[in-house]
Amino acid sequence: MNRLYALACFMLTIQFYSFPQGYHTIGAAFFNDTLELYGEVFIPALPAGQGVGVAIIQGSGPSGTDNSWARSFAELLAEHGIYALLPDKRGVGKSRGDWKKASFEDLAGDAAASARFLKNKYGLKKVGVMGLSQGGAIVPIAASQEEAVAFAIDVVGSAVPFEELIIHEVANTSLQEGLSPEQVKEVLELHVLMKQYIKTGDWAPLEARYQQLEASGWADYARTFPREKDSWVWDWIRLNFDADPLPYWAKVEQPVFVAYGARDEQDNVPVWRSVYLLQSIFAERQKKDYEIHVYDTGHAMYQSDQAALHKGFASDLIRWIKELQ
Repeated sequence: MNRLYALACFMLTIQFYSFPQGYHTIGAAFFNDTLELYGEVFIPALPAGQGVGVAIIQGSGPSGTDNSWARSFAELLAEHGIYALLPDKRGVGKSRGDWKKASFEDLAGDAAASARFLKNKYGLKKVGVMGLSQGGAIVPIAASQEEAVAFAIDVVGSAVPFEELIIHEVANTSLQEGLSPEQVKEVLELHVLMKQYIKTGDWAPLEARYQQLEASGWADYARTFPREKDSWVWDWIRLNFDADPLPYWAKVEQPVFVAYGARDEQDNVPVWRSVYLLQSIFAERQKKDYEIHVYDTGHAMYQSDQAALHKGFASDLIRWIKELQ
């Protein structure tokens, strides 16, 4: 009897925790309305269950299918029987458009299109979206607006408003660059002037401050911020400055998986505030079908001693997805 019980437990383990397997990739074009986008589909040799897939949402900047960090997530999924679509962000690689002129809502539309394509092209039963870093803030927009999205995964994507995220990251980066606490305060004052320029279009106060900073102890660091009045950065920030993922998270009815790295608190993301905000909004909505995990790692979600995904995260993610089937 004990042997039968042990065998049953083993079979359940096999069901939810599959061992790495082979996969192959194929390029694919798909459309968000008339905008042609491109991605790489990771096709598992032995698809799990009745067919499940994940449409990945890239992080900030010009991320494409050659992004090794993003590829590691697609590879993990495919190795465990889960289809994955890794896109060229609009304006990157073979995708048309321009991410520099796109709002988070625009990018959510691209993500929804990729989820629809993956589901329909391969006849999958369930397809979810998984946002990496900044892509995590796009996840709830796509999930709350697209019926083809069956589940939502946020990997190190902040839950705070975009402005708050910028200040958190800038303050931490300033400290990492060796600035003193007083100088960090001055960096934040500079960002107040940036905000005023974004809101009013008055360049003079910011230009004058930039000139003053040439004689400061952190002149080199100050030069890393956009110095041209007509830089594309300003228009992009205007598009997304008031972005706040939390109201969208309140509308997400699908199962949710969220993962953070605890050490990211001193880097890119206000981890604990994000966790609290999500816990609070899900409690208000009486949402039960979610998991939030915080691992002892950083923003990349790597094992601390190697450029490989954190084992605990990888195990939890695969187990969670397979339990949805």
